[in-house]
Amino acid sequence: MPLSRRASLRLLAAASGAAALAPLLACQPRRRRPGASGPWRLGVLQYVPETAVEITRQGVMRGLAAMGIRAGDNLQVLVRQAGGSPSRCRRLGQELVAADVDLLVAIGTPALQAAIAVAPSPLPIVFCYCANPWGVGAGPSATQHLANVTGTVTATAVEALLQLAQQLVPDLQQVGLLYNPAEPNSSFDAERLAQAVVQQQLQLLREPVTAVGDLPEAFAQLQRQGVQALIKVEDYVTLQGFEQLGALALQARLPLLADEPENAGVPGCLAVVGWGSLRDGQRAGELAGQILRGASPASLPIQPPGEPRLWLNRGTALRLGIPLPAALLRQATVLPA
Repeated sequence: MPLSRRASLRLLAAASGAAALAPLLACQPRRRRPGASGPWRLGVLQYVPETAVEITRQGVMRGLAAMGIRAGDNLQVLVRQAGGSPSRCRRLGQELVAADVDLLVAIGTPALQAAIAVAPSPLPIVFCYCANPWGVGAGPSATQHLANVTGTVTATAVEALLQLAQQLVPDLQQVGLLYNPAEPNSSFDAERLAQAVVQQQLQLLREPVTAVGDLPEAFAQLQRQGVQALIKVEDYVTLQGFEQLGALALQARLPLLADEPENAGVPGCLAVVGWGSLRDGQRAGELAGQILRGASPASLPIQPPGEPRLWLNRGTALRLGIPLPAALLRQATVLPA
C-alpha cells in the first residue's frame, strides 16, 4: 500500500525540502537572551509523560547534539511536565519564560498553545509531537506562521490508515473513531478522517471520550452500531488508554489501526501508520539548534519529519484471523507473533 501524503500536508512536504538542514558556520551569530553568557538555556514544556512523548524529547536532545549543542556542555535544559493539565501547562510555560530561557521547545499541541499564549514575541518557540499547530495560533500555513514559531507537524496519516483498513477488512463499510472533541489536535484529525471516509463512500461512527474511564462504554456503543474497524487519531485520551483500547478491540475481534509507532506492539493493535517519535523530536532539535546558532524562526517552514511508515503486528493479526498481504509485509516493520 503506498503511504501517500494526505492532501492537507502536501504544502508541508514541499516546505520540508526548502528547509533542508544546511551546514552552519562557526562564525554565525548566537541567539542569546539579553546580557547572557555561558551555556544556552533551553526550556522544554511537555504536556504528558507518555512513552511516545518522552522519546520525542530524547530526539530533541539528539537533534541539538547533531548541531554541536549538548546538555552539560554548552546547554542548560529546564524541563517542565504538565501531567495532562492545560492550566498547569500554562503556568509552567510562564515559569520557563520567567527563567529567562533562550528558546522554548513545546512537545504536544496543548504545550504549543500554552507557549504561544505566555511567551513574549522575541522568544523563539520550536514545537513537535503536534498534529494541529494551525488550530492553536501558530499561523495559517507552513510558510506563513508567527515570526518566532516553527516546528514539526505530525497530523495523523488518515488517508493511509483508511486505505490500509480497506485492504485488511474485506467489504469495509463502517469505520469507528473514539476521540476527545475538546482537544484541538484530536478534533482536527477527526474532521480530516471524516472527509477521507466520505471520499471513499464509507460511514464514520464517532463516539466522544473525555477520560480513559469513558473508553469501555464508548467502545460498546460503536459495537452496537456495527463498527467493522477502529482508527485511532492523535488524541491524548486514547493515547493514555491505548492498552485498554487494544484489549477491548482484541476481545471484540475488531481491527484497531493507530498512529503511534510506540503502540504497534500493544496486543490488539493490528497496524500503525505514522512517524517515529525519535525522528520527530530529532528534526525539531535540529531546528532549535539552527535558531540558537542565529537562524530566524520566521525563515524556517513548519514541516513534517519525513514520510510516514507502516508497522504490522503479526500476533494480533493471527489472533484476529486476518491474513497480512505479502505486499504490505514487504513495506512494513513487522512485529513478531
